[in-house]
Amino acid sequence: MTRILVIDDEKPTLSMFRLFLAAYGYEVFTAQSGAEGLTIFKDHHPEIVFTDIKMPGMDGLTVLKEIRSLDRASQIIVITGHGDLEKAMEAMDLDASDFINKPVDRQALDAALDRAEKRRQLPAGMRFTVSRKTGTPDLVFILSGRFTGQDPDLLFEQITRNKITDQTVILDMDAGFSINRAGIAGLIRTIERLRGQNIRVVLKNVSCNFSRLFKMVGLDKLADIREARVED
Repeated sequence: MTRILVIDDEKPTLSMFRLFLAAYGYEVFTAQSGAEGLTIFKDHHPEIVFTDIKMPGMDGLTVLKEIRSLDRASQIIVITGHGDLEKAMEAMDLDASDFINKPVDRQALDAALDRAEKRRQLPAGMRFTVSRKTGTPDLVFILSGRFTGQDPDLLFEQITRNKITDQTVILDMDAGFSINRAGIAGLIRTIERLRGQNIRVVLKNVSCNFSRLFKMVGLDKLADIREARVED
C-alpha cells in the first residue's frame, strides 16, 4: 500500500485529504507542522508527500529541502495559495514534483496523484530528453525529464532539424516531465523562436496544475495548451 504524508497546519485541510486519500486506498499520515512532518517522514518513509507552503515555524519550502536531502525518490507536492505564482516557481526550483493550489479541488488532487504514481515508476532525477514520436502523421515530440534553463537550445534544434515551416508541432509532456523557473522562461523563448519560423505549437498532456501555471505566465497566448486526462 502506498504511503502518503500530508503536512498542513489547518485541521480541515488535513481532514479533507485523509477522507479522499483513504477512500482511494492509500495509507495516510498527517502532521500539523513542518517539524512533526519531518519526524513522521523519517519514521515511515512515505512515497508521496503533500506539504503546505505557508505554515508557522518551519514552512513548506524548508520541509521540501529537508526531505530532498534525505530522499530523492519521494514525490513531493506543494500546496500553494491561489494564484501564488512566486511560491509555485520557488518550489519547482527546489525540485518539487508538482504543486496544487488552495482551496484544493478534486480535479487538481487527482491530477497530482496521477502524475506522482506515474513518476514513481521512473528513475529519480531524470535529465531532459526529447524524442520524435514515430508512426503518426503529426509532428509529435515527447518531452521527458527535468526541463531547465540549459535545455531550450536542445529542444529547438531537435524540432528544427526536420526542416519544417507552416506546420504544427505537438510537444507531448509525459509523466516524467517537470520544469523549473528557468525552464519556463526557456520554453517561452523556444516557442517564440518557432513562431518566428511559422511553426505553431501545441503543448499536450499538460497536467491541470501546470496548465494553470503556464496560463499565469502567458504561455496560452503563444501555444495551444491541452490538458491531460486523469485515468480512472
